[in-house]
Amino acid sequence: MPNPILKVKKPLSRADRLAEVTVSMEDCKTSVEVLKEELESWKQNMPENLQEGSKTAELEEAIDALEAVADSLGEAIDNAESVSFPGMY
Repeated sequence: MPNPILKVKKPLSRADRLAEVTVSMEDCKTSVEVLKEELESWKQNMPENLQEGSKTAELEEAIDALEAVADSLGEAIDNAESVSFPGMY
């Protein structure tokens, strides 16, 4: 029986690895934005008699925090996309 030929996987370049990380950050940013939208919807659909309560304040704090996280991820994505790796030779 002949030996099977094994395909050797070429390691990803630094640029390719950073591109993978960037995609992961974009996925994270999208997930955070979805969470923020869910909380905004919850807040908007609260009964009027609860809109001035502590739950609304908690929702607003969480929404603001999620917006800050999404903004930070956006900045990180922009920074990652601006990285230029030097050539080997």
